Amino acid sequence: MDKYSIVTSWAISKSNHYLQNALNEFLSADVADAYLIAFALEDVENRIIVTYETSQPAIKNKIKIPEACHALNVRYLNTIKMLRKMGETF
Repeated sequence: MDKYSIVTSWAISKSNHYLQNALNEFLSADVADAYLIAFALEDVENRIIVTYETSQPAIKNKIKIPEACHALNVRYLNTIKMLRKMGETF
């Protein structure tokens, strides 16, 4: 819960950028993004988030996983990069 409060505090601190709807969605109990980032924050040396989302810092209607990861120093990869790291070929 300590790490979750760090994530929520970060999101709330961005209320001057993100629309209220974006904050509500990100912090909703029905959406896993904030919990996932908090879980990764618990062990940043060994946990990497895999997401299909791309960084779009200018948008205001959604908090994307990459923006929170950048701000909180959590590593993330997209699916293709993850597969490459695993040595998968197509």
